[in-house]
Amino acid sequence: MTTQEAAERIGVSVRHVQRLVAAGDLVAVGPDRIDAGSVAQWTAQRTGGRLRAWEEPTAWAAVALLEGVPAPWLGQAQRSRLRSALVGISGAELAARARNRAMIHRYHAHPRALDHLARDIVASGATRGIGELTATPGRLDGYVDRSAVQRLVERYRLETDPAGSVTLRATGMRRDVVAELAQGRRHVLAGLDLAGSTDARERSEGQRLLERAQEELRG
Repeated sequence: MTTQEAAERIGVSVRHVQRLVAAGDLVAVGPDRIDAGSVAQWTAQRTGGRLRAWEEPTAWAAVALLEGVPAPWLGQAQRSRLRSALVGISGAELAARARNRAMIHRYHAHPRALDHLARDIVASGATRGIGELTATPGRLDGYVDRSAVQRLVERYRLETDPAGSVTLRATGMRRDVVAELAQGRRHVLAGLDLAGSTDARERSEGQRLLERAQEELRG
């Protein structure tokens, strides 16, 4: 689609679309062409509407609180306000507000590279099959330190592809924290990943997981 069409689709100015391309949020495929898949994915991440996203530390603290895990990187007052916010919003709103936990990059990779690449990421479990969803063979989705993305792209010869089978979620949160939260029994991180999917069934399952975790937090 053209840049103008992309701007109309997501309800922003052409200049804003250009900024999203420069930031890597949208993928340009020509001087005035934007990949439609990247527009759909950007929109899916904002299912809850034009909600202001939390800063990265707050987004990760939200995951921690919903998993019943301490979030010591926030102060006590901040955690208390965040807890109150978490019980008062919908699963879709939660997914939209927590989108800054990581920047999403999608790639095509040679099938033989997937097993090796899997050792370098923290998988959230979103592609393993949760609830009524089935595992997705040949698909890799996980979190990496943002400083490692370029190294992985070069090592495994990844090619930018909005419809690719590899999703790398680049974050500044410590790997050990991400790994602990990815293994949480409430599957909050997987729920967030699924809630931002362009697939309706995955998005619905993600929101269900988030709302279930919110119910447990409400007690």
